[in-house]
Amino acid sequence: MKQIALVLLLVASSVAVSSAQQQPVVSNIQVSQRSGTKLVDISYNLGYSGGPVTVWVDVSSDGGRSYVVPAKTFSGHVGQGVSPGNNRAIVWNAEADFDGLLAEQMKVRINARAGTVPIPPAGMVLIPGGHFQMGEWVDGSSGGTKTVYTEAFFMDRYEVNETLWSEVWNWALAHGYISYNTPPVGSKPSHPVHSVGWFEAIKWCNARSEKEGLTPVYYTDLNHNNVYRGQNDGYAYPTTISNQTVKWAANGYRLPTEAEWEKAARGGLSGKAYPWGDTIDGTSANYIEKRGTTPVGFYNGNQNLPGFDTANGYGLYDMAGNVLEWCWDWNGDLLGGANPRGPATGADRVMRGGSWINDSIALRCGYRIADYTWYRTYGTDAKGFRCVKGL
Repeated sequence: MKQIALVLLLVASSVAVSSAQQQPVVSNIQVSQRSGTKLVDISYNLGYSGGPVTVWVDVSSDGGRSYVVPAKTFSGHVGQGVSPGNNRAIVWNAEADFDGLLAEQMKVRINARAGTVPIPPAGMVLIPGGHFQMGEWVDGSSGGTKTVYTEAFFMDRYEVNETLWSEVWNWALAHGYISYNTPPVGSKPSHPVHSVGWFEAIKWCNARSEKEGLTPVYYTDLNHNNVYRGQNDGYAYPTTISNQTVKWAANGYRLPTEAEWEKAARGGLSGKAYPWGDTIDGTSANYIEKRGTTPVGFYNGNQNLPGFDTANGYGLYDMAGNVLEWCWDWNGDLLGGANPRGPATGADRVMRGGSWINDSIALRCGYRIADYTWYRTYGTDAKGFRCVKGL
C-alpha cells in the first residue's frame, strides 16, 4: 500500500473572534501515516489560557496552494471543547474521505479558535456575523456607504475552479439538470471557471447542494416546491426567480448577497481599499497587468513574482482580481440594515472583486460592477463565482 508523504505545516487560525481576545496558538505539529493503513496520526501543542477551544483540520493535496480535500473523518482532540495542552492527538481516516485520490505529497493545517464556534465544511471558511460599513465613494455608482449587519455564514475559500465545476456538473447532467447551450470554461483544472452566466451559477449551486445531500436554495415557485434545474438556457430564462422564491434558511449552497460578499472581502478590516489594505500591484492580485486567469489561491506568498500571502483576515483568496464574482442582488442603490438582499427587481445583477481584464479600481472591496444575467462572451468572459451557505 502506497504511503502518503505528508508535509508539516504550522498555522493557527487567521480569524479573530474579537480584537480584544487572545487567540489559541498551535505549535509542534507532527504528522505520520500508520504503516500498511490509510490512517494518519496528527499531534500538536495547543497553547491558550482562556478555556476550551474549537479545533478543525484542513488538508491540501497540491502542496498547500489550496485546502479543499473533503476531509472530515477525524477523531481525538478535534472539534469543539478541546482542552489546551501539549501532545494533542488527532487521527484522520484518509481512506474514508479521500480513498483513491491520495497524493504523494500533502499538507495538513490545524485551525484553532477560542470558544465554541461552527466548524467550516472542507474548503470553506467561517465569516462571523456583525456590523460593517459597506460601500465607498470611488465613483457615483457606488452610492456612498451604509451600515449593514450580516449573520454568520460559510464561504468558499477559493473561487470555483474547473475541477470542482466539472465534478458537480457531470453529476448534474446525470440527475435531471438541463445542459447549457455554451458551457462555462476554465483554463486549467486549478484555475477558476469563467464565462459563467448568472443563471448558470445558481443552477450549479443547486446541483452542488443536491449532490451533497443538502437542501437546494433556488426555486421557481413561492412554495419552494420546484427546484431550479434549468430550462432553455438561451435568452429565455425564468422570470419567477425572486427574493421570495429563495429558500434562505436551506442548508445548501448559494451565491452571496452583495452585503455578504463585501463583508467577507473586507476580512475584518474597516475602510481599506483592498482585502489586505490600501495598496495593490501585480505581485498581489491578477488584474489588467496579467493575461488570463491564475490558479485559485495563487497569491499565497509563493507566487512567481515574490509577494506576500494575500489571504484576507478571514482566510479568503482572490477576493480582488482573477475573475469577477456574481452576487445574488439586482443592481440598485445600496441597502443598509440587517441582511439586505438587494432590490426586488432590476435589469442586471451585481458582480464584485474585479478580474484579470479590469484595472485596479475595480478590485476595491466596495466597487460595484453589474451585467445582464444572460450576457457573456463565450470563452473570454471574466465572470465567475464562489459559493456561500448558512450555518
